[in-house]
Parts: sequence; structure tokens; C-alpha cells
Amino acid sequence: MKSKLQFKLFPAFAEFLLKNKIREFTEAQLNYMFEVDFPILKYYDLSIYTKDQLIDLSVPSDKEFLKAVIDNKLDHYLDDAIKKWETNQLPNITRDQLVVEDITLATYVRKKALTTFISYYTSDISIVIELIKEIDDYFHETTSRSFQTYINIHNEKLSEINITLKKHESELLEAQEIASFGSFEWDLIGESSSFTPQVYKIFEMEETSNLADFLEFVHPGDREKLKGSINKALKGEEDYECEYRYRKNGKEKVLWSKGIVNFKDNVAVSMIGTVMDITDRHYILQRLERNEVLYKQAQKLTHIGNWTWDLETGKINFSEELFRIHGLNLNEEISFERFKSFIHPDDAENVTEQLNFSIQTKKPHTIDLRIIREDGSIRIIRRNVEVLVDEIGKPYKVLGTGQDITKEILLNNEIKERKEKLAELNLALEQKNLALERSNKELTSFSYIASHDLQEPLRKIKTFSNIILEKEPNLSDEGKECFERIMLSAGRMQKLIEDLLSFSRTQLYESTLKEIDLNLILTEIKNLHSESIKEGNLKISYDKLPVINAVAFQIQQLFENIIGNSIKYSIPGKRTEIEISSSLVNGKQLNFISSNNPQQNDDYFKISFSDNGIGFDQKYSEKIFEIFQRLHSKSEYSGTGIGLSICKKIVENHNGFITAVGEPNKGATFIIYLPA
Repeated sequence: MKSKLQFKLFPAFAEFLLKNKIREFTEAQLNYMFEVDFPILKYYDLSIYTKDQLIDLSVPSDKEFLKAVIDNKLDHYLDDAIKKWETNQLPNITRDQLVVEDITLATYVRKKALTTFISYYTSDISIVIELIKEIDDYFHETTSRSFQTYINIHNEKLSEINITLKKHESELLEAQEIASFGSFEWDLIGESSSFTPQVYKIFEMEETSNLADFLEFVHPGDREKLKGSINKALKGEEDYECEYRYRKNGKEKVLWSKGIVNFKDNVAVSMIGTVMDITDRHYILQRLERNEVLYKQAQKLTHIGNWTWDLETGKINFSEELFRIHGLNLNEEISFERFKSFIHPDDAENVTEQLNFSIQTKKPHTIDLRIIREDGSIRIIRRNVEVLVDEIGKPYKVLGTGQDITKEILLNNEIKERKEKLAELNLALEQKNLALERSNKELTSFSYIASHDLQEPLRKIKTFSNIILEKEPNLSDEGKECFERIMLSAGRMQKLIEDLLSFSRTQLYESTLKEIDLNLILTEIKNLHSESIKEGNLKISYDKLPVINAVAFQIQQLFENIIGNSIKYSIPGKRTEIEISSSLVNGKQLNFISSNNPQQNDDYFKISFSDNGIGFDQKYSEKIFEIFQRLHSKSEYSGTGIGLSICKKIVENHNGFITAVGEPNKGATFIIYLPA
């Protein structure tokens, strides 16, 4: 298939620049880069170079570009540049450091430099117009490919972050399932609270339920205690922590919950915490309490390491679990100094103060602290401490438990960081997509205005040529022929611009699809050709066609172009006959489009247009849909070579396919597949 970037005038212009103006061309680009404050320049230390040195450094890349133009190998040139970007082979910068503004300004700088030197190359206005058009075509393709690559790179980054985030979320949820606890983030201002599945499981509520309703299932005897604990936390008086009974579905359980409130400007904005089902542990402790108070206190938290400190002898005992948490050998003797040595230096003072306070006041306390294990690793421990007193109220023993919450804390922190980073990336991507959308709209508007500005001088050329033909009596036959050629050429140019506008519009996909009756569209088209049908020069026959969801004016244009094509390429002296049929086919039957990955169960309406015209050689069945491609000279058949390109674009806009089958002098059939 012929490359999109094959040009007629651009190569000669590039050769002129390479031979005569290469340094001036490079200097102009550098000037424009500094003029627009090119963002990518911040990654280069330009202060060490003179202007001539900068030109010398930049000339080779400009030569490479111009040689690609001369050899009509811009497709390869663009592919190589984008591959270097995608594979992180750009000089001095990484692929992620390129921003949207770099793409836009790079196009602007090189395009402006090229157009600046056109006047040195030629003064022929027709060459200038065509040359500018070819330059525009190149930069349109460059911008399109660059933006698509930019979006692909950012989508790749986003996908990597999502995979990592999901992995860590899965690990956290698995840990919570094993430990029978859930975590939550309660938004006190808005409605963006989040709860892990285990929270709903503990409360025995559906994930679609309002978790605020859980209070009605809290045991009446504990309800005020729970509310009071929450209110104190929201006022900043203490962290939230409460053990309470919960009854639902005829079954009572004991829950423990703890949370930390975040404040902004002295206003509570959110609470982060955990909920744990401690029913089994609670009832075990109740049974143990009947037999021995010491044993009950030592085993207050089942499956959590515990320790005792005899204040009279100074002896400290660890449970097996606590030895494991600290990374120690079982049965190692632990002195009080050894006990304190595990505590992280930054936490030691606070831990000692809390312990002394409990001994003095005989009140329990809970504290989260860091310990340093024997292997040097750091763990985060949640320690609960209670003090036992004798008959006269003198403390004689300290009981404690230690729970390793390292993984929970780290996973919670990492997930929070990942969510924040993901939110930032989503916002940045959304902003870049909006910028790209604005850029595309501006490009479309510019193309439309420019095309109309070109129409006006063409209309004047035709008008004044016609006036001269009609009112100038002394024109020779040769002169009249020249003016007629001028009018004919201007007319062709007008038609080309109109077709280009039409082709540009079809590239914009209309998001609003409506039900349209294809039979009504064909009726309108037959009315347009009613004279030819009456005179017997044209026959259009068709079966009942389906009703489809589509953009009406695009389907109208699609049918008009195909039928018009059959009329244009009819056999002289023979009535044009066009036969239209339709059927419903399954996507998996369409083997010739398997490379486009159709859905296996998708249904398509197959609509065929067959004529008895001059046909074409089947080897050109794909070429005829390319823009500006013609199989016949303009002297044989009029046209711009855009009509069938528009047809293909319209069909693709509707997620469909179009093919053609032909044989010289035996007619052609155009087949359209549109989603049912």
C-alpha cells in the first residue's frame, strides 16, 4: 500500500534547503525555539555553547530530516523517531519528560521555519499553495502519531500502577481475612468513605448497605459507651477505641474497634481505623476468669504474644509468640534492660513514660511502638499493658500483650500513597486529554477557515475569467481556450477543497447515534436521480433494507457516494443498473476481517451495491479507498479521488467495514458491513 507521506513538491523544496539554506534553516528553528520558550530546552545546558556551536550541533538532525523528505521516506523517519521515544532512547531526556507542549511547539517551530523559506524557493502561487498543503499533511500526520504515542506511554504507566495497587490491596484483604479484622476510612465531610469487604462481613451487612445503620445492632448496654468513645475522638480528646457487643441475625458477637481522627483547621475531617471480631477471644477470657485472674490477664488477646514483669524480682517472661515477634530464640532470659533495648530509640522515651504512668496510676494503656529485631529489621507492635495490685493496692506485676501490626500499617500506608499517586496521574491524564481535544478542535477550525479562504480567490478567478470571455470581443480562439482552462482548473480546485472538507468532517465521530431507516435514505437518493430514471438511463432496485443505529447525514453521504460512483463509471451508451441487497451475518463468519478482532458473537448488516459499469481490476480493490487514488485519468472521468476514501471513513466511524469486488467491463460490487 502506498505511504500516506509520499509528496510531489516537498522533496524538491527540501533539496533546495539542503543545498542552499541549511544553516539559515537551522538557525531559524533555533530562534523560534527560544522565541516560544521551548519546554524541553530546560533539560540542556545551553550556556556552554555559542550560537554558531548550537547551529553546528543542530545541522545534522535537520539534514537527516531533509534527506528523508527528499527520498520520500518520511514514514520511516517518523517510525524511527517514535520508536526511540517509546524505547527511551532520546538524547539527554527520558521518554516521560516529554509533555504535550513539546509536541505542539516542535510542530510549530519546524513548520514555521519551512514556510518561511518557501519565498526563497519559488514565487509561483500554485506551487506555493500545493507545497503548503503537503507540508500541512506531513505535520498533521506527525502530530497525530505523536499524540497517540504520548497517550499510549501514559496509559502504560497507569496500567503498571494499577497492577501494583491491586496486588497490595489483595495482600491487605488476605491479611484481614486471616486475622478477622477490617479497615475503614470514614469521610466526615463528604461521601467518599471506604470500607474493606471484611468490615461488611463482620457487621453481617451487604456491601450496598449504609454502614451508618450498624449502630442499631449494637447492644443497648454498650451503645452509649460506643457513641461516647466516637464523640471524644471527634473532639480531639483521645483516639477512638472501644469494645462492644453486637447482635444481628439472632447471634451476638463481641467487636473491638480503634481509629485515629484527622483534623484540618481544628475540624475533624476523617477517621482511619480497624474493626475486629474478638468474639472467640472474649469468651475464652470469660471462662479463664472464673479459674484464675492472672491467666485471664496474660491471655487477654488470643494468638497475640504476651509478657509478664514481676516488679519484686524484676523477672520478665515472654510467650512463644512474643519471642517470634522479636526474632529471639525460645527461652532466652530477658532482663529489664534487655527488654528496653528492643525499643526503637525514637520511641523509647514515650514508651517508658507510658509504662511508669500505668504503674503509678494502676491504669492500663495501649501504645503502638517500633522494635528493632535481632536481625536489625524493624517491626511495629501494638502493646496493651495492665498493672496488677495486691490487697493493699501496691503494684506487684505488669501484664502485657504485643501484636505485630507491621504489615497492616505498611500496606495501609502504601495503598494510601498509591491511591494519591493514581489520583494525580488520572488528573494529569485528564488534563492532557482535554488539551489534546482542544488542540484537535482548533486544528479542525483552522483547516475549515483556511479552506474557505482558499475558496474566495478561486471564485474570483472563475468570475473574472467568465467576464473576460463574455465581454472581451478581441479574444482569439487560443485565448478563449486558455480562459476556459483557467475556469476548469479553478472548478477542479473548488471541488477538491469541498471534498477535503467533507473528508475532514467524517473523521469526527458523532457520539449521538439514532435509528434511521435505510429505505427512506434510498428513496431520497432515487428522487435526486428521478430524471435519469424516467428517461431510462438509470435503474436502481433494492430489497427491503434494515433500520440501523447510525449518524444519518453520514449514511446519506455514504450511499450517495457509492451510487454516484456507479453512475460515473458506467459503460457509455448502456443503461446504468444498480442492485442493492442486504442480509444479517455473524462476525465470526467474516474471516477476511479477523485481523480487526471483531467480537465473535457480534452481528452485522451486510449491504451490497452491484452495478453493470466498467468495473476494475481486483488487484486495486484496496487502493481505490485511499485518498487521492484514481484508476483513470481526469480526462476520462472527472473527480478528485476522495469519494471512496470518505465512504471508508464513514463506515469505520460506525465500527464497520467496506470491501469491493470488480472485474473490468463486468461491473463492480461494494459491500458494507455495519453493526446490527
